[in-house]
Amino acid sequence: FLFILKIYVCSYKTHENLKVTDYHVRSSVVSRYAVTTVESTIWNQLHITKEAAFEVDLSSSAFISNFTMGWIWKRTWVKSKERSGQMNSRLCQENSEKKFRVAVNVPPGTRVSFSLTYEELLSRRLGRYELSLGLRPSQPVQNISLDVSISERTGISFIRALPLRTSRLLTNNAQGTLKEPLLSYPPPSTKVEKNPYCAHVHYTPTIQQQKNISPRGLNADFIIQYDVELKDPMGDIQVDDGYFVHYFAPRGLPVVPKDVIFVIDISGSMIGTKIKQTKAAMTTILSDLREGDYFNLITFSDKVHTWKKGRTVRATRQNVRDKYCNNFFLLTPGTNINAALLSAAQLLNPSSHSSSSTGLAPSSHRVPMIIFLTDGEATIGETEPDVILRNAQNALGLASLFGLAFGDDADFPMLRRLALENRGVARMVYEDDDAAVQLKGFYDEVASPLLSDIQLSYLDDQVYDITRSLFPNYFQGSELVVTGRLKPGVQDLKVTLTANDSKQKVKVENELPLGKAVVNGTEPSLGCAQALDGIPSFVHRLWAYFTIKELLLAKINTSDVFIQRLLVDKATNLSLKYNFVTPVTSLVVIKPDIDEPEPTISSSVVATTSKTSTSTVFFLVLESDWLRGVRYSTDNRAPNH
Repeated sequence: FLFILKIYVCSYKTHENLKVTDYHVRSSVVSRYAVTTVESTIWNQLHITKEAAFEVDLSSSAFISNFTMGWIWKRTWVKSKERSGQMNSRLCQENSEKKFRVAVNVPPGTRVSFSLTYEELLSRRLGRYELSLGLRPSQPVQNISLDVSISERTGISFIRALPLRTSRLLTNNAQGTLKEPLLSYPPPSTKVEKNPYCAHVHYTPTIQQQKNISPRGLNADFIIQYDVELKDPMGDIQVDDGYFVHYFAPRGLPVVPKDVIFVIDISGSMIGTKIKQTKAAMTTILSDLREGDYFNLITFSDKVHTWKKGRTVRATRQNVRDKYCNNFFLLTPGTNINAALLSAAQLLNPSSHSSSSTGLAPSSHRVPMIIFLTDGEATIGETEPDVILRNAQNALGLASLFGLAFGDDADFPMLRRLALENRGVARMVYEDDDAAVQLKGFYDEVASPLLSDIQLSYLDDQVYDITRSLFPNYFQGSELVVTGRLKPGVQDLKVTLTANDSKQKVKVENELPLGKAVVNGTEPSLGCAQALDGIPSFVHRLWAYFTIKELLLAKINTSDVFIQRLLVDKATNLSLKYNFVTPVTSLVVIKPDIDEPEPTISSSVVATTSKTSTSTVFFLVLESDWLRGVRYSTDNRAPNH
């Protein structure tokens, strides 16, 4: 029997009818690289066939790397084929997360087990890494657990488990609000153990504790935050099997002043809650500007309005509290994105006006940036996306643009390209009660630049196949990561850093010792054996993970069809090699047919044979969406269930 799981962008309703007997989440984190497995067993205690659904929320950066599904029959085999093998699966992009869902009809008296594994690199933001794990059995479960093991070679500075997040709102007490501080007490029955290099978090809520959260059981995120020790300003390099990863996150640098232009959409679609939330966020953001910063405000609809014509102004208390600045949000129809971008570029372009004529201090050591927020598409003036992108890239120069797409109607693909082509990033802001907190949270991430135009260089005779090593900005509390391959015989890696700080251009050269990555228990003195389980050669997989993501981003940034195809082929081959489900591969699940001793292959799907006396197991095969050739698994072993 052949079953194919296809990837869709979708919406669906959840039906939980059967009994979940077991639910376990295990995550191993080694040097920020997390491998998480979610397992669930569902029993059909009824006398009729019912659908069993298995759902897992993943971060948008995660790649699925394995999925298995097994039957555990009350009898040896069930002869009836009444829809028992029919499955439907979906991998949906929902908000900043992806949602995996598979459903199968289960005969009476039958248990079905699911297991999904996914991998991701944890990003450092605001001085911490965050691991968010979904707990969604959606009913009280007797046998439920969450186990997280973390190993960091340079040491763990702190770790905390937050209250369960029962909604996506950042105003949930797991995250804090604009005015209230973060609460850090963990849910009951949580145990957190830590030594200098490792940490273990264990959560086993009782039935009553689950009901205290909701009579329907857990439907929440368990959140762990931590940070690492990193004393060497040039960072930490770890190697394994000819691959290396370089983590660069210097502490203690002075903040570089910035020239920041806030460009706000005030078209008619922003009326009501969205404009109120935007104004609330802007009030807080403006009050957080440092006096060494300069700023200006642009609003746009069918026309563009600039608060201070032709210049940015110092962020003095008087300017921040200017009544005109704080009442600059009168809504009118239309969305002229092109004109708004060009107006912002003119304010940051030093050739457009001299500092002597405007009373400005020289801006050579201020970081130019634009915070651009819109909730729609271009409807007035230039509306062709490619032309808008080209105009912006020609006009913005060295300015970094950070795009915020407010709501589902915003043109996020265009905004993402706009940011990627102009030294920035783009984020979605969701129409929830906490939108003001989302806006402020994103600003906080980019509010404190420490370095700009950072180049991490390595000798050609030492490394090859490296990922991106040129970065427009390094912000306080973040981290830059470079991975690559080492040539044989390299003992110490020579690294050259060039960047601009608050005063000058700096250049630092250093030879960093290559630290052996702890992946096979090679350093038992660290006491991190639990965290090492299930992550063989993480540096190797991290290189593939980064390379695939950069190939896909490069595809977005080119309109050349031939180059796009080359980039897709490279990303596809790496995805297949490392068993990653990515935008260029699909998830294929195969039910082994025990009546056939050898694998059988059709023109579009793959069957793999496996024999087991107690269960029928489904497991993962990757199939390219771009290649016509058939890809198949040569591993016929079936896991035990």
